Amino acid sequence: MKLAAIGAPGREAPGLVRGGEALSLATFADGARDVGGLIAAWPAIEGRLTAHGLDGLARVRLEDARLAAPLLRPGKIIGVGSNFRSADGAAPDLPPAPIFFLKPSSSLIGPGDAIVAPREARSVVGEVEIAVIIGKAGRRVGPAAAMDHVFGYTIANDVTAPEILLGESARNPLFLQAARGKGFPSFCPLGPWIVTKDEIDPADMHLQQLVNGEIEAEASARLMIHSVAELVSEASDAFGLEAGDVILCGSPRPTGRRRALQAGDILTSRISGIGELVNPIRSEAAGDPDARQPGAGGY
Repeated sequence: MKLAAIGAPGREAPGLVRGGEALSLATFADGARDVGGLIAAWPAIEGRLTAHGLDGLARVRLEDARLAAPLLRPGKIIGVGSNFRSADGAAPDLPPAPIFFLKPSSSLIGPGDAIVAPREARSVVGEVEIAVIIGKAGRRVGPAAAMDHVFGYTIANDVTAPEILLGESARNPLFLQAARGKGFPSFCPLGPWIVTKDEIDPADMHLQQLVNGEIEAEASARLMIHSVAELVSEASDAFGLEAGDVILCGSPRPTGRRRALQAGDILTSRISGIGELVNPIRSEAAGDPDARQPGAGGY
């Protein structure tokens, strides 16, 4: 199934995307505004949906529905650095464990929302990534059991201000500013929906990033250095897992030099089996109190 958060800003509700329609799951959601509110109770909700059927659900054409980030405030967004081999299979010289960092949930935006280049950033770049949605809590989960903790997958973009991230790390490694360089509001587009794990094999996914329609990066998920199961297991060791957590699996290497995003650009993140996530770029205006500008629209 494809599950989404659908509705006007502040009035989102969980929905089901099927064909060209968005179906409301509000009657099953007990007041939840996003898919995260359904995850812990999903087996029961899925059973009720099967028994109830879809005919009585309110629906609109998908093109008329506003989709928000499917998770509005996950407990953790766990990023992974340098997790793709090059097209020839060569891997960078890395430590054996995945390189983890955290992005704040305040960095989330949804489809169509603007990525805002902050005033202090010399440049901003995008990085298309598979987003793994955790469905079951766990700690010290072994790789063999890791997939039991996965709920589904969506598309993310790990937007980064490189110069801010690097900070003064050339002078002292402790001066690296990863959280600052990756954590600005709007720096984690997520969506357009979550595909439940029964419908997709992460190893079969193909990732592609386009800027203004031109391909900037693409690769098969088979080039990932650490698999989804390994990342889930390692994250459970490092942080513990909670339902609704998000793990970003790393970005393919660019086909050339990763270009800085400019106001007016359109960033498109595509993953086969899921769909595409499109976000415009704008620059933060002086005195702008809130970088996030969610799109308008009804259910």
